[in-house]
Amino acid sequence: MNKKLGIIACFLLSFIGGFFDLYSIIFRGGKFTFMQTGNLINIGNDIINKNYAGIILGIFILVTFIIGIIYAFIVEFYFKKYHKEKYIRSFLIISMIILIIPNCFFNKTETLDISSIALFGLSISGGILLESFRNYGISFTSTMMTNNIKIGTHALFEGIFYKNKTELFKSFFYLGVVISFLMGVITLALISLANINLMYAPFLGILIYFLVLIIEFKMIKMSKNLN
Repeated sequence: MNKKLGIIACFLLSFIGGFFDLYSIIFRGGKFTFMQTGNLINIGNDIINKNYAGIILGIFILVTFIIGIIYAFIVEFYFKKYHKEKYIRSFLIISMIILIIPNCFFNKTETLDISSIALFGLSISGGILLESFRNYGISFTSTMMTNNIKIGTHALFEGIFYKNKTELFKSFFYLGVVISFLMGVITLALISLANINLMYAPFLGILIYFLVLIIEFKMIKMSKNLN
């Protein structure tokens, strides 16, 4: 049961990855916040085109993303130190929800201004997501699909050629991760096409995070019952 819940959590977090990356591109300065490879490409392009505002914004996003990674590392360190490992993810999910909330109160970000608070909160949450939500029994990333596609494709052919059912299952898992990410992108695109103010779109992301939080609490309860 724990494994099934973990897989559902993986798919939900991958949905979040696609949802908020397109959201940040459309509504928060035209930059990637969860996927820093894309952000670095934008920074390089802005350097060539002498778009100094874009360069500064991209660097701020990169720095805040790194702050998210550092924050997650520190939280993990102290929770492990005081033997509270089972609560790490729950605490970090609540942290990400808090960081995303400002997006519900600021209109579209065009450049570095007061609304950038929402953008930077989103970027910090992206760093947390990448640092601490990489393994639910199977390693994956909820924001970078290239590695998921590579591992999934390798697992598929490993399963076919060596008749390995475990690898076949793994390949379907990674396919689910990729599809979930794509569904997140499509959902945000549909919201945008429906002419709904994207200032309200993060509420859906927060709802998804609450679903993952419920799964975490369920898994904690199950682990206590086993002990």
